[in-house]
Amino acid sequence: MTQKRNIIQFSDDVALYERLAKQKIQQQDYVKAQRYLEKVLALSPDCFEAKQQLATCFIKLNAPGRAEAIYYEEISKGNELEASYYELSQLNIDLNEPNKAYLFGLSYAFLADDEAYREELEDLFEVAFNGEHPLEEESQLFVVQVIFQYLFGQGRLVEAREYLLRQDEEIQDNRIIRNLLAMCYLYLNENKIAQEMFERLLKEDPSDVHALCHYTLLLYNMNQQTRFQNYVKILNKIRPMNDEESFKLGIVLSYLKQYPASQQLLVPLHRKGKFQTFQLFHALSFNYYYLGNIEQSHHFWQVLTQFSKANRGFPPWVIEESAHYFNQHVEPLLLSDDQHERLYGLFLLNQLNGKEILMTKEVWTILESMGDYEKLYLSYLIQNLQLRKLHFIHQGMEILYRLPETQPYASLFLSWISYAESLLVEQVDQEQVEAYVAAVAYLFFNQKEDHDMTRPQIIEHFDVATDAFEQALQHLLSI
Repeated sequence: MTQKRNIIQFSDDVALYERLAKQKIQQQDYVKAQRYLEKVLALSPDCFEAKQQLATCFIKLNAPGRAEAIYYEEISKGNELEASYYELSQLNIDLNEPNKAYLFGLSYAFLADDEAYREELEDLFEVAFNGEHPLEEESQLFVVQVIFQYLFGQGRLVEAREYLLRQDEEIQDNRIIRNLLAMCYLYLNENKIAQEMFERLLKEDPSDVHALCHYTLLLYNMNQQTRFQNYVKILNKIRPMNDEESFKLGIVLSYLKQYPASQQLLVPLHRKGKFQTFQLFHALSFNYYYLGNIEQSHHFWQVLTQFSKANRGFPPWVIEESAHYFNQHVEPLLLSDDQHERLYGLFLLNQLNGKEILMTKEVWTILESMGDYEKLYLSYLIQNLQLRKLHFIHQGMEILYRLPETQPYASLFLSWISYAESLLVEQVDQEQVEAYVAAVAYLFFNQKEDHDMTRPQIIEHFDVATDAFEQALQHLLSI
């Protein structure tokens, strides 16, 4: 007789883990309590009570940053604002962070209309309220900056922008917030709106270090060389007044490939434990790589893996490999007089890791000088235009590129392009692209004395049906 297995329902699982977590907290076993609470949140991600308990565990485990992050996440989504402000105020009182404790506490007090807590804060920090509206605006600005920097520091740029755009109009119009929003547009490559915002900021205050740094980077991205060089001279004269200005300037100098100057600003900040953000580690990885310390570059790139929601892009050594490959193999094809070689060059350019970094003014000049056919293919690659004929050619090259047995042979790609154009004239069934590519590869390899391939080998490599391959081969032989 078979024994029935006990089946625990979903809701029962949550209740069970909640009970176990509560029990472990009472026993002061915060490591196990953390595990159970994480299971609760995996099953019930909106359970704020579990989040509060998890934050308590992190505090007891001497990880206050993780506790803060729980409440930052809630505030960034507009959830549980009163409780989150209050908990952050209490947490920072315990951490002896008076500024954060006071301003988060004020945000709670204004939102909850809690006069008693306001008086408690005033007594604790020995400050006097000087007007309701300026004080409320100051606390709001503080919270918005903290949450923005939390999101931005993790590389969550879209969320950071959306958070700013949800604020009241008065907050959005504040100069500090406009600077943050313009920076966000810059890093999201929305250059036009970023340019308008930075130029307005600099018109209002030409000495604004934040706006100067990011506007210079914007000019670099937009390839406005004359203005860029003028602003680089201005940046080189700046002497940062505080750590925040040092951080901004150091990050921008790294992007501008001024690695020694960037390193002088960023390394001391890292040693002091300041600005431990995605942007800092990204810049340090690039700085160390181009200054010759490959081991440290790898170390800081590895640190970036903790920012799971950020788009890290490609590490400097991969970009360098791509640049070398471009110079050796791709650029000569793009400059070729042969149209098929230029198409193949565009295909290879599209395969490169970090190709965005390689798209310099010189490369764009080459691309813009090409004929209409190549420009059409470039539009297909970049804008995902639906072009059936070029799609057929491109699909074939993708198949050849994926296979280790065929990827190294440039002549094979060129042969495919030539055959494909002939096949398109005859209006063949483009759904049979694998069979036609396999047939072209078979003819190519069996014309090479040093490297032939049998029919069975080709059929296996390209994973095509024998009948489809034979029909495609006969079609090619009839052309």
